[in-house]
Amino acid sequence: MIRHYTLWFFVLLAGVTNAQNPALLRQQIKRVLDEEKLVGAVWATVDSAGQIAVDCAGYRNKPAGQRLRPTDRVHVGSVAKTVLSVGMLRLATEGKLDLSAPLSRYLPDLPLQNPWAATDPVRVEHLLDHRAGLEDLRLWHLFSNKATPDTPLSEVFRRDPSVLRVRTRPGHSFSYSNIGFTLAAMVIEAVTSQRYEIYLDEQLLKPLGMTQSTFQFVSQTTDPSLAYGHLDKGELAPAMPVFVRPATQLTTTGHDMGVLMRFLMGNGSLNGQPFIDPALLAQMGRPVGTESARRGIITGDRLGLVTRDRHGVVGLTHSGSMVGYNAMLYLFPKQKKAFFITHNMDSETANYDRSNQVLIQYMNLPRHSPQPAIQPLSRDLVEWTGYYLPAVAKLEPLALLDLYFNVRQVRTEGNQVVIEPMQKKAIRLNQVGENQFRIEGRLFPSMVAFRDDEGRMTLVTDGQMPYRKTSGLAVWGVWLSLGLGALGLVWLLLSGFVQWFRRGASVRHRPIVWAWLGILLLLVPVPFLATQSFTTWGDLTAGSGLLALVTALLPLCLLLTGWRLWRAGFASFGAKLDGLAVLLSLQATGLLVYWHLIPFRLWV
Repeated sequence: MIRHYTLWFFVLLAGVTNAQNPALLRQQIKRVLDEEKLVGAVWATVDSAGQIAVDCAGYRNKPAGQRLRPTDRVHVGSVAKTVLSVGMLRLATEGKLDLSAPLSRYLPDLPLQNPWAATDPVRVEHLLDHRAGLEDLRLWHLFSNKATPDTPLSEVFRRDPSVLRVRTRPGHSFSYSNIGFTLAAMVIEAVTSQRYEIYLDEQLLKPLGMTQSTFQFVSQTTDPSLAYGHLDKGELAPAMPVFVRPATQLTTTGHDMGVLMRFLMGNGSLNGQPFIDPALLAQMGRPVGTESARRGIITGDRLGLVTRDRHGVVGLTHSGSMVGYNAMLYLFPKQKKAFFITHNMDSETANYDRSNQVLIQYMNLPRHSPQPAIQPLSRDLVEWTGYYLPAVAKLEPLALLDLYFNVRQVRTEGNQVVIEPMQKKAIRLNQVGENQFRIEGRLFPSMVAFRDDEGRMTLVTDGQMPYRKTSGLAVWGVWLSLGLGALGLVWLLLSGFVQWFRRGASVRHRPIVWAWLGILLLLVPVPFLATQSFTTWGDLTAGSGLLALVTALLPLCLLLTGWRLWRAGFASFGAKLDGLAVLLSLQATGLLVYWHLIPFRLWV
């Protein structure tokens, strides 16, 4: 806690002495890097006069002791989505692309599985707004040695067409999707008859003056000016190609991002000539169509930017994270100010938003008071309390874990609504309108509660993923099932060891032997997986193949032990306990089989 007070002392000092002091800004960013144990950062700012300033702190290669330079090239992760979206706006401005057209107009052979196709087709703009109803990605889309810089974009679904199943009614709900932006790049290729990287480099980046930027794959071995990414332990994370590259692959510099930000806050012209329709630029970050937008929530995605309400200001943003990097783009069009920052470290524990706070303070932006006024909680709010699950799982093959690790409990406490995520700090909201709520510290309504088209009770926070109400019995039933199953497996493992110590080799004749061996086999893939590079997590390897095999064998081994115990009549008290443990284990494995987690296949 002391470190946060220290940071804010310097932040306040900056506001008193000189809100535009680059040296003090560098000092504050360095402090954040040190306290959050981050390797380095490059940032760019644009002031109201359109002047671009670039600076950096930390290391470009920590193990080698090499310092970052302001001119170093960096990766930006999903900020690439913003730039790709601008490229599609260019095509729309030229009349080559209709953003409101059905996707099928440009990709007629795409095996999209849309149950609402007759009334609600997936449209091109839905891809850029994350409103297509598609899942995010599969593990192999990001972590695979089979991806190359030249892999056809269609490989993202050719291996498994089920990734193109539309989960929610197109246009109505937000569902973040890297797959969707890969389809957007396919639209560019269909319209231009060339690779999307070539079109965007030549027809977007070059005209904008982003001469050090490219959508082509760039690695540290091909370009020494590319700073290395780093992982939590400080180890290097070299660039690697991925199947969903349009959603995350962009190499740039701080200055080039300053050029982009300045253009996005302009009137859409270059050198006095129209380049992008200003009406399209004005739509970026202004959500439309979603259930939350129709009910007055101004935050959310639109055409590659996100309206974000944080730290007393509202800006147009896009964040980005990838292996080795974490980035943020922040625009304030009314004030003609902006900043971009990328940290060349992918940390699971760091609070990257502290850097955003420092840069927002540096921007010296006007602050506003929250509107509208807080009102007492509605009496009928009790029916909205309970448990909520995401409408769409981010990783479909791991849907059970994905959904239930993201469960939210909603309750009331005094005159506030409290949302408790499973692994994060509770969020407190005040009611500010009919079924509208504002998170503490925000300026505008942050959450809306409503019944969707099918009558399901739904919550949407920050215009993002909708959460559907579910029964507490279902939530606790799943956790109880898994917990009892784990208890049963532990008992069977210990019982097997006890009987082995007592009876030696003759344990092979005991009923416990099959369950015991089935559990021990789960350890076989561990050394293979432990020594396997994270870049192959989504591939069929010795480790992942063995994991699928031993998890498939586990319920069979449990059934064999249960059958032998039943045949023996549960002859002793210990046998009865073993039988109970088998039942507990089988009910949990049955749940996992139902959710396609047994056999456990990382490559699907």
